[in-house]
Amino acid sequence: MRRHLRTATARVGAVAIAVATIGLTVPAAHADTTPVELPPLVAAGPNFNQDLRTEVNYWTLAQMASVGLNDDGQDATEPASGWDDLSAPWSTQGQGLITKTAGKLFFVQKDVDSGALVPDSCSADVVTSGNQSTVVTAAHCVAVHTPFDLGAPFGMGNTVVTNMVFIPGYNGAALPRGTTSTALPGKDIAPFGVWGATRAWITNTWSNSADFALGHDMAAILVANPDDPRPIAQVTGAQQIGFNQPQNQYEYMFGYPQTNERNWYWSNNNNGTKASNGEPQNLWRGFDGRTLNVTRGHSQPDAVYANDVLNTAQAPGCSGGPWLQNFDPSTGTGVQTGVNSRYQNPSQGPSPLGWLNWLQGPQMEATHFGDEEQAVWQAAQNASL
Repeated sequence: MRRHLRTATARVGAVAIAVATIGLTVPAAHADTTPVELPPLVAAGPNFNQDLRTEVNYWTLAQMASVGLNDDGQDATEPASGWDDLSAPWSTQGQGLITKTAGKLFFVQKDVDSGALVPDSCSADVVTSGNQSTVVTAAHCVAVHTPFDLGAPFGMGNTVVTNMVFIPGYNGAALPRGTTSTALPGKDIAPFGVWGATRAWITNTWSNSADFALGHDMAAILVANPDDPRPIAQVTGAQQIGFNQPQNQYEYMFGYPQTNERNWYWSNNNNGTKASNGEPQNLWRGFDGRTLNVTRGHSQPDAVYANDVLNTAQAPGCSGGPWLQNFDPSTGTGVQTGVNSRYQNPSQGPSPLGWLNWLQGPQMEATHFGDEEQAVWQAAQNASL
């Protein structure tokens, strides 16, 4: 999840009290499945190629390091008992197509009210599409707002993405901490190039309540590469995408976990406290945002949101990463049926205001692709750059 939302949720207890005090009624889910397109990131016209290159060239090594690495200054830490199904670097588990289609998003969001710019990172995946240029991620990686403006000091504002790039097959091992280099990433970090986002769509429900309260946290974006005229799927391949698929399935969940402050299994947080959360110390682990990780297991449906829930040790940064059914680890292929959305604590159960569970673990909830998500994908795959 994003840094400015982490800051906001530090005060979420006060928000919860305020909500209870005023007796807020959470609205019913919006019935309209019509997708909502955000303002273009790179507008069509005579300046398209120039503007696309400007978007991509913003992400120097220095910019990427400031956004794409953890805040605690440590590299990933393997648990004492070894990597397991809760999380493991995919490089230790297998290879295949997923190493090309899954990747990392770097982006800047603008606060519509204050104008403040907030950079951050998420995860995403290339999926099959008519234009071969469609990538899917979590909607909260491109836009966030609350249907009721809490204002200061809660910090939950109205933000929308203004700059975004996607790096399929991202390998951050060569990205040094604290670098001030203005060089652009090479093939060691971006083996399939850096792709600028040009257009983005979100679900209708998310556009009305972009705060986890009603779910449908999914977005589709179009991407293009100023140095390669081919559509991305011709370069990386694409994962199949499925809608209204069966639940209670064995799932593979992928992402780039990064932020250890709210890592359920992290043994040394920024404030120096131990984060055992009742978990045995041999399971504690840390992430650095450099590496594609996998979680696998049998998912359960969320009775409130009809989403998929999976036990995981992945940390924030994996938002928007794909969930795949019928996944073949030998080929790295499957059917994408969801994206990482938010955390959940089984002892609390689903919250009517989803972001109230956001600080918790040790489960991840994925937006399960249904009619609204299919409409978003259809709009994106039928569109031009």
